[in-house]
Amino acid sequence: MLRASGVPYDVRRADPYSIYDRFEFDVVARYHGDVYDRYLVRLDEIRQSLRILKQALRDLPQGEIIAGKPQYQVRVPAGEAYGRVEGPKGELGFYIVSDGKPVPWRYHVRAPSFINLTSLSKMCEGNKIADAIVILGSIDIVLGETDR
Repeated sequence: MLRASGVPYDVRRADPYSIYDRFEFDVVARYHGDVYDRYLVRLDEIRQSLRILKQALRDLPQGEIIAGKPQYQVRVPAGEAYGRVEGPKGELGFYIVSDGKPVPWRYHVRAPSFINLTSLSKMCEGNKIADAIVILGSIDIVLGETDR
């Protein structure tokens, strides 16, 4: 949503995680903030994802594949933490509060669909009612994320 409005923000660049700092890719942006730009940004993101995948496959080490991982239980240290990753619809965040036991005391998922949906009324101002359907479709929400 932001990238289609001229804001070239990507969590993988702003706060790199995993191995994204090893890959060459562009943070795409379009500058009109309309339905067509949101569509073009999605296509550009697909191209950049393919670019990342080609680099990952090229750099994949040779050797045997480890079939199955040993199961283990993660004990979250006591305290608060927030982590985020780049998702196809925006930033996906996880807030955890732990008392040191195997299961966190509280957690909250910040889903991008709900955040993106809050801008729908502003985007519809000055448009026709029939345009609201196309605008909503360009936001590309997942209803399961918004009903919480």
